[in-house]
Amino acid sequence: MILFLVLFLTGMVQADAPHYWNQLTEIKDRHEFYANNENIVKPKDSWQTLFSVAYTDRELHQMKDCVYYRVPGVEAGMLKIKTVSALESCDKHILEPGEKDWSGIKSLQFSTSADSLQLSMSLPEYRSEKWALEIQNKFVKPTPKMHSSSVDAKAPRMIYLAPKKDLPFKFEATVLKAGTLCHDINEDCEEVKPSICSQCPEGWYEIPNGCSKGPKYCGRQVCGLKNQPACRRGMEWQRSEGPFECRVDSSFAYCAKGLQVHCEGKLAYCR
Repeated sequence: MILFLVLFLTGMVQADAPHYWNQLTEIKDRHEFYANNENIVKPKDSWQTLFSVAYTDRELHQMKDCVYYRVPGVEAGMLKIKTVSALESCDKHILEPGEKDWSGIKSLQFSTSADSLQLSMSLPEYRSEKWALEIQNKFVKPTPKMHSSSVDAKAPRMIYLAPKKDLPFKFEATVLKAGTLCHDINEDCEEVKPSICSQCPEGWYEIPNGCSKGPKYCGRQVCGLKNQPACRRGMEWQRSEGPFECRVDSSFAYCAKGLQVHCEGKLAYCR
């Protein structure tokens, strides 16, 4: 899923926050001392970083807008926005000119939550401005399920489409069928051939054989179920010290309730 954000700008004057804020992905660098909806009155005549908003620009660079506020004192308050790389610190640029600013501010308050941002400020001549940002469909990274194959743990990714149908080169990737051995590990725990499991369109699964890495096959096969490969428990769970041998000590693998680990050679299956 992609973050979908809607920016509502209301007030007695037209709000002119950056138009690209509808591509926001995260609210960061929130001031640790200002409470939500608190009228910011101190420290007077000082610049403070209120928060930053992260987004991806048109060239797919990760950027963020640092939002600074000069607290009113001898002079009226000022709000400014400075665009920097998403990896940079906002405090590093706090005294630099902003790309956009609002001057003559009499009072300002803001609030943030996990999925929203609100800011309001009072301006000269009884004018006011209010921003309200809501993250309506926040991205949640999928959590791998127990007994899942590698394909279930893959995060979403971006795909670039070519603008033309006819490309100056032709590239054909080799796609392996389900059940194909894609990483050959023999019974002596030696790698016979390097892994080509990246060519498995549905992911791959491993059959425990007592080695730190077992042979892998293409497919979405689920471990631990009847007539399926046993699930790997991990080497540290072995009951006793000594070389891993399926028929001697199969504690490195386990099956669903009611099934037992059966060894076929050094490969562990659930029967």
